[in-house]
Parts: sequence; C-alpha cells; structure tokens
Amino acid sequence: MNLMTRRRLSRLEKLAASAVAERKRREPEKAERRRQAALYHATKLAMLILHGDPHIDEPLAIAWERALAHLGLSGTPEELLYSRLRAALAALPGDTEIAKIASVLSSAPSWLLHFCMAWYDSFVLGIELPKSSDPEPEYGRDGLREAHKSWPDLPSGTIGAGPPMPKSNPMRTLSPEEAVDLARLLKKEEENWSRRDRLRYNEITDKVDTASA
Repeated sequence: MNLMTRRRLSRLEKLAASAVAERKRREPEKAERRRQAALYHATKLAMLILHGDPHIDEPLAIAWERALAHLGLSGTPEELLYSRLRAALAALPGDTEIAKIASVLSSAPSWLLHFCMAWYDSFVLGIELPKSSDPEPEYGRDGLREAHKSWPDLPSGTIGAGPPMPKSNPMRTLSPEEAVDLARLLKKEEENWSRRDRLRYNEITDKVDTASA
C-alpha cells in the first residue's frame, strides 16, 4: 500500500467516524420527536374513542368530526389542537398522560386499534395493550395502505376500502421500525425518494412479498 492510498484510507476512516458520531448524536433527538408524534397520535385516538363513536363501515373522518364537535373543537387550527386535546385528556382519571391513554385504548375495539396503528404508539410509549381474542380485521388494500400512510395522523377512510387483502395479512410480518419506515416513504412519495429510500422500500416490500407467497 503506497502513501497516497494510506492517506485516502485515513480520510475515509475519519469521514466514516464523523458520520457515525453525528448519527449517534442525533439519535436522542430522533427518539424524542418520535415519542412526541406517538403521544399526539395516541391522544387524538383516545379522544376519537371516547367521543367519536367510530364504526367499522363508516369513514373515520366522520367519527373524528363528531369527536371534535363533542369537545367543542370543530374548526380548531392544527397548531392549537394538540394543547386543547391534552387539556381534555388531563380531565380523565389516571396519574399520567400515558396511564390515561392506556386506559382509553384498552376499551377500544380491536379493529380500530389495528386501523389506527395503536400498536406502534404502544411500542414507542411503553403501553401494554390487552390481548384480544377478536379475529384480525379484514383489510382492503386501500385501507391497509392508508393505515400505514396516515400515521402520525388518523386515517380518514374505512379499514375495508379497496380490494380485499389475503386472510393472513403479510404486513404483520413487519417490525414496528419497518412499518414506520414504510409509512414515511409512502407519505414522502416515490418521486421524492433518495437512492437510500428506494433501497429501504425494496427491502421492506421484498419481506412483505415473501410473506404473501
């Protein structure tokens, strides 16, 4: 190995070490942003459960409007909505926000928890949802796509929208991180993907395709 090659390798090692250090530095910030997003989403879901009277065959946007109307929050700007929803949550029994949310989620029908990706909120916030004996809901392809694309917002349609999915849902093979990465990519839209995004999408969909086979 000549001197020039050694110098190039040295520069590459320094760049790699710098990149790793920067990624580690950002990890706590990323985790906190994810936790705040999950907390907001779970708070909205709790208010939907308590005040929206959601039905499996009705667009969820209608139930969400009912919840907002019941809370006197119809037309509230998005930048003010979270603080108003947290105030409504604070009135519920429980020692902490997480405990209040957990109590409400435990009372929800399993199809709603599936459709709104409550399992991911639970993963991020450390909530243990009760085991349900209900069969897995029957997704339509559009419903499944919306479920993963909407987070950290609530879906607006129905879980059964679009052509029926296979009885065994291949999306269930994804880890929480993979499901969230897929939702992020779908929301970003394909024309805006980087090369790394495309590789990640292919990795995830290959896993889903294998489970579908």
